[in-house]
Amino acid sequence: MTRLRASALVLLLALVAASPAHADELRLSEAADTRFPERSYALTLPRAMRLTDADVQVSENGRPVTDVHVSTAAGAEARRFGVVLAIDTSYSMRGAPLKAALHAARAFVRRRTPAQPVAVVAFDGQVHVIQGFTTDPGAIDHALSAVREGSAGSHMYDAAKRAAELIAAAKMPSASAVILSDGADRGSTSTLEDVAATATAAHARIYTVGLQSKWADYGILNVLAAETRGEFSAAGSLRDLARIYERLGSRLAHQYVVRYRSAQAADRRVQVAVRVAGATGVAAATYRSPAPARVVEAPFRRSPVEGLWLSGGAAVAVALIMAALLVLALWALLRPRIAPLRTRMAFYVGQSDLPAGDDAAKRTGFITGRVRLETSRSLERARWWPGFIEKLDIARVEVAPQKLIGVVAALTAVVFALLTLIAGTPLAGFVALVVPLVARTILERRVAGQRRKFIDQLPDNLQVMASAMRAGHSFSGALSVVVEDAPEPTRTELARVVADERMGVPVDTALATVVQRMQSKDLEQVALVATLQRETGGNTAEVLERVTETIRERLALRRLVMSLTAQGRMSRWVLTAIPVVLLLAITVLNPDYVSPLYHEPLGRLLLAVATVMVVCGSFVIGRIVDIKV
Repeated sequence: MTRLRASALVLLLALVAASPAHADELRLSEAADTRFPERSYALTLPRAMRLTDADVQVSENGRPVTDVHVSTAAGAEARRFGVVLAIDTSYSMRGAPLKAALHAARAFVRRRTPAQPVAVVAFDGQVHVIQGFTTDPGAIDHALSAVREGSAGSHMYDAAKRAAELIAAAKMPSASAVILSDGADRGSTSTLEDVAATATAAHARIYTVGLQSKWADYGILNVLAAETRGEFSAAGSLRDLARIYERLGSRLAHQYVVRYRSAQAADRRVQVAVRVAGATGVAAATYRSPAPARVVEAPFRRSPVEGLWLSGGAAVAVALIMAALLVLALWALLRPRIAPLRTRMAFYVGQSDLPAGDDAAKRTGFITGRVRLETSRSLERARWWPGFIEKLDIARVEVAPQKLIGVVAALTAVVFALLTLIAGTPLAGFVALVVPLVARTILERRVAGQRRKFIDQLPDNLQVMASAMRAGHSFSGALSVVVEDAPEPTRTELARVVADERMGVPVDTALATVVQRMQSKDLEQVALVATLQRETGGNTAEVLERVTETIRERLALRRLVMSLTAQGRMSRWVLTAIPVVLLLAITVLNPDYVSPLYHEPLGRLLLAVATVMVVCGSFVIGRIVDIKV
């Protein structure tokens, strides 16, 4: 009986490899690797035949199809017709049934076409993929040797669905699965509908083999084969054994691949009929030609910027701006080249002091000058204004303070308006506050650069000053000598000291002003020397030389510290920039991935927390590497 079961399994496996059919019919199954209008079918013959293109006639809806190509499923084409061997290893298959199943599987592997891939699946209470698709006989034999008896019930539907999924994953146009079992399904999570849908999507057919045992139940095996366009066979009689040996010679010679190009219109049900010379019957299949893709055009919408420019308010604003520019151009052309003295003096006196007939001065010089004067007076009342003026002077910015503030304010307003229009919300416009922050940062960096230059130039200038005093110059005279040859910004700052001293201000007091402007503690020692020289006298040149040596040593130490902390400062900016750059890059490359961060409340909260953490981390690293010398 064991030999009988093995022979029956060999029959079913060999027949599946060649897409078996009944002895008196042709069978046609659609392949999965073509797109309309290209069509591809697997044609199964009732017996071994050698076909050419002329032997096969194809018609669609009764109309003959030309340019039909037929190729055998052997050789390289055999890779397209894989087989999944699913073997039941539940407790009812213990002993002789499982051994017969494995013996039949090995016989099929030995007789298959070498290029035909085989996968091995074992199932009891769980489904185990022992070997994926492979053409290596050694790997297949090793997988069959790894099949062991199970202890749970048979999850047949789960195994059938997993086999169809393997075929779909391998993208085989026409493959088969063989389910070897002796009983009913017990506990599968998948249903018959699930298996049928998965097999149809993968263009796979499932063949079931029922092994004779005391638990044999062929009902589900029959239904499973019928729902997936396969066949059911029961191994249990000598008649089956005789039929096995009759069909062993057909194998892959029974299967061909038929390809052609369809001329059917879109969205139409098509009946395919295939006739073969020398064979009776007609192989039939149906399909529906795909409907033409509908291109749904989005309704026309103007962008926010375009809508703004086309609005009535924009037209009025543009008209007013053009009128203002025209008036300004006419005024620039018609105004006097050199204003009279009384007109220029009117900036500093009341309107009543102007001549009654001087209308031009009233309209131009007086009004403009009065506006500028009142603006300057308003700004001078602010506490930050004197410090701002001083920083502009130190940074050697030639632009007037009022004009600079106006430019920054105008640029901020423009950026605010653009961001509001682009984002559609005023909240986005507040990013424009970055503009004044950037302007302030640039000003601070220029001020710090001028102060560093002053400190670096100080030792050489003090050396010149000490040499001048040894040559007989006074302290003030030595300062004048330094001013003549000193580079900027030392030249301007020390010239301020010389000018103040000539106006009667004590030298130490004038130097204290420069100390405050340049924030130089080294120059503070020079101011102390000037005080001692004025009050007690002494060898000031020698004292200046010692102060110069001390300053040089301090500068050398400061440079050493800067060199040692350079890596830390660079690390600060790199670590600060990495999360920002990565967020921007991901936003550009994959917007959907980071969309929750921008549109979900939790995402916005996380962005805010991340921003605070990055800023705090950068600040902490900056404080660590900022060593005061």
